[in-house]
Amino acid sequence: MIAQETLDRVRRDADVVEIVGESVKLTKRGRSFVGLCPFHKEKTPSFHVNAERGFYHCFGCQASGDAIKFLQETEGLDFIEAVRRLAERMGIDIVETANDAERRQHAEVRRRQQELYDVNQTAAAYFERMLREHPLRDIAEQELERRALVASSPTDAIADALQAFRVGYAPFGWDGLAAHLRDTSVSLATAEKVGLVAPRKSGSGYYDRFRHRLMFAVIDLQGRVIAFSGRSLDEPPADRLRPLGLEPSTAEEPPAKYMNSPESPVYKKREAVFGLYQARPAVRTADRSVLVEGNFDVLSLHARGIKNAVAPLGTAFTAEQARALRRFSANVTLLFDPDEAGRRAVRAARDVCRDTGLVAQVATLPGGMDPDDLIRKEGAERARLVIDAAQPIISHLMEERLDENFKRNDPATQAKKIQEVIELIMSEDDPTLRALAETHADELAARLNLGDARTIAMLKRNLAAAISGTNKVDPSKQRVEPPHRARSRDQREEFGLVILGAFLDFPELLDGPSADQAAVLLEGDLAIALAALRHFRQEDVQDPEVVLAKTAPPIHAFALARWAAPQHETLADAKAVLEPNLRKLLSLEWSREKAAMFGSLERAEKAGEVDEITLRRSVEGARRRRGMS
Repeated sequence: MIAQETLDRVRRDADVVEIVGESVKLTKRGRSFVGLCPFHKEKTPSFHVNAERGFYHCFGCQASGDAIKFLQETEGLDFIEAVRRLAERMGIDIVETANDAERRQHAEVRRRQQELYDVNQTAAAYFERMLREHPLRDIAEQELERRALVASSPTDAIADALQAFRVGYAPFGWDGLAAHLRDTSVSLATAEKVGLVAPRKSGSGYYDRFRHRLMFAVIDLQGRVIAFSGRSLDEPPADRLRPLGLEPSTAEEPPAKYMNSPESPVYKKREAVFGLYQARPAVRTADRSVLVEGNFDVLSLHARGIKNAVAPLGTAFTAEQARALRRFSANVTLLFDPDEAGRRAVRAARDVCRDTGLVAQVATLPGGMDPDDLIRKEGAERARLVIDAAQPIISHLMEERLDENFKRNDPATQAKKIQEVIELIMSEDDPTLRALAETHADELAARLNLGDARTIAMLKRNLAAAISGTNKVDPSKQRVEPPHRARSRDQREEFGLVILGAFLDFPELLDGPSADQAAVLLEGDLAIALAALRHFRQEDVQDPEVVLAKTAPPIHAFALARWAAPQHETLADAKAVLEPNLRKLLSLEWSREKAAMFGSLERAEKAGEVDEITLRRSVEGARRRRGMS
């Protein structure tokens, strides 16, 4: 564990403006710097970075944090990795709380893990070299040529994509890679752990798992090779193999078209997203990822300028992969193959996206093409049009059930499909999408010329019931405040936020008498927030996340915004706003107390329990307590 003193020093000394400024163009505005948010697409800058507090906040997407959090989000580092990166950058010695034995154990674990990354890196470089040098490389090149992925120059877009995805060739034969690793003193036992080689079933030694395949490297968000995916190639003729000392394959079954690395300590297939490392900048810029099914789909799209394409690898789309995508954008367009497997994948992806907060749309590929076919045969512009025409996933699933074949079904099947559409609508959490459901049902009915059909009438009735049922509010449970009370409550909150904002802009005000007065006047969440600010001011704690942990959630957005973009330029400005609003709040409190007191005294007077002199004394006493006389 990294010692708290190291964490505190990293947080205190890290220049968040310098770190953010390396990837975001920042302009000074008031006490903060502003720029276009790196976490979502925007035209007007709403991303504020405050050097005084070491903090950033986006008013558009609400992203916020310190220098550590920024590195985590933009470079895919975990917390410890980000702290180490910043400490090394600033020359800060990392103090660890572990004892010597624990430090040695942690160091050994890191060393062994690094060995796994190193052997994958060595293998990737070997496969790349084989694609340039091996006598059978032309068979791999023919597959690339078939996909129109042949570079016309070493620096064109296709060459860049092949290099970015570390495309290579795993040679024909049993031990090309194993021999290379042995010759370079790389442990074959380590290579076995990441699935590059396997022990021979008879005798000693190892053989290559990937043989005569076009290879793609799987790269994690730190740019490390963690696994491989290999595409099978045409069998070489015997007369080309024998001069190389190789024999044709004797296997009865053809090899699997794709073979992926098995899971290992550095590769979990549920978590890895193929192409996300390469796609990160484009996903942020477009504020959308494009999810496809295959390696070649990703490579082809990237090579032709659609660089926000990614794919799951060897698994259906998982919640872990969805969360990885959401770190860079909350929007995803599914561009799956138009076959039954692709349709099943879309249906399965809906729940994954809903559970992880991804907003999903579905693009429909024309004429039975896959994404690689589309962009290769019809060009990038056509592919962009298809992607841009994507519709919300719920609309796509409704159309899938109420397609042109609907009328050909028997009544029982029609009723079943209608019920499925109703269940889709009822399961939708987004009220906007639910509200669009009946309109979309009308469009589908018109398209199918089913306006007079009883089935569609039933559909519309049930959709309307489903939508209204999810939006109904029980009037008996609504509480209506009297107008004067509601107005007073709103004003108290308005003045209270102005007061709290002044303290957030200049925490030194917390040391003066205004803070004592505010502590008496503020109520509810605002009072709790002020108490937290005063406490952590005394403890000299400046980490916003620590302070927020002691405040109510409704205050968080307001506090984050003021930390990143203070409204008051000077202490005098803050005081000039603070003191009048304290007086306004005091006046409101007096009005409320006076109303309550008069009501109580009026009831007592009617009961004969108080005279006029007592009443006046009560009023004057209350005014003196509130400093109003």
